[in-house]
Amino acid sequence: MALRLNKKPRSDATQQRDLGRVPPYKLLDVFRGLAALWVVMDHSSDRWLSPDHLAYLHQPLYWISSYGRLGVTIFFVISGYCITAAAWRSLVLNRSVAGYAKDRVRRIYPPYFASLVLMVLSIQWLAVASAHHWIPAIHHPLHLGTGVSYWMGNLFLLQSEFQVTSINVVYWSLCYEIAFYAVIGVFLGVSKLIQRKHGPHVATVAFVALLTGCTVCTLAFEIRTGDPVFPIDLWHLFALGGLLFCGIEINGRSLPDLSSRTRAIIASCLSIVALLTGALAALRQIGDTGLGLPSTRVACVTALVFAALLLVLRRYDDVLTRYGTVRPLLWLGSFSYSLYLVHPVVLPYFEVFGRHIGLNGDRYWIDYLIQLAAAVLSGRIFFLNVERRFLSKRQTQRIVEEHLHA
Repeated sequence: MALRLNKKPRSDATQQRDLGRVPPYKLLDVFRGLAALWVVMDHSSDRWLSPDHLAYLHQPLYWISSYGRLGVTIFFVISGYCITAAAWRSLVLNRSVAGYAKDRVRRIYPPYFASLVLMVLSIQWLAVASAHHWIPAIHHPLHLGTGVSYWMGNLFLLQSEFQVTSINVVYWSLCYEIAFYAVIGVFLGVSKLIQRKHGPHVATVAFVALLTGCTVCTLAFEIRTGDPVFPIDLWHLFALGGLLFCGIEINGRSLPDLSSRTRAIIASCLSIVALLTGALAALRQIGDTGLGLPSTRVACVTALVFAALLLVLRRYDDVLTRYGTVRPLLWLGSFSYSLYLVHPVVLPYFEVFGRHIGLNGDRYWIDYLIQLAAAVLSGRIFFLNVERRFLSKRQTQRIVEEHLHA
């Protein structure tokens, strides 16, 4: 009689050690780098294209760049994935909601404050230089507002709530991020109350149910009314990434003794949100569709395609990140937040300089490439001197391991 050898079950100590442990998804940094570069490409060309040089929009370089705002859509999906991961780990490892909030504030606000100071100084200098005709006229010149609400909104990323303009053109997306982090924090707090009585498995189901229920309600509202109301008009992009994390990473290893029924519930929630996002794309086209402003339809399709891509590529993560062609984007992704924050500070100077030396019309692509290089360099310098100081030990270790692996 042949003997059947069964795999040795994991010990309780091993299961406890693996609880909440999720292998890093290194390709997320690759896509962060790609998304950040796409946004910079847009901002390196949009001021020049509109309104004087729209005839150049048919050229592939500028046409692709004009859709750079879709890079923010990609950012939202990735952010949903990562923040849901952080909240779920806090849930199953019984960490406090205050700890979750502290990590988010530490990650977002100190680099933001530094970039805000740089932007204010830059705007003031450009205004003085332009008024004295030291530099050529600037496309879309920036002006600082006045009033307590203007400065309070810009100081704490509450521009949308206070209905004031952002000092930096990219800050609008951070307003959404802060709102999304707060909503996830509420879900975490409610789920922790459930965990105290019923344990991490039921709490995980509750967390996923809250995330799904909120998204279904917001999507139903958008489909029915077509009104772009902050912040629910973009919540589905963030939630799609969050539920994608749940569908991929919450399994029998990260949460021992997870039942197949719970896995099926998570998969069903992800499918429902994906279908409703597709329905929104099919039934509504909300928002402007001008240069650099893709509609809700385009953003939804982009998010769905990107989410499907992340789902397929997860199993090939280790293999793909070994390729040399991927390493520049992996490197870029490691400081994508810094690049995103500071590139609007740098680009106007190189746009003015390029036009001053005759890099216009058919030669603007040279100035365009100079702007990209300057933005990447300034983003890296900002990361090394500012952002890196506020990374958690885990984030720092992850970045080091990814680059050693690559």
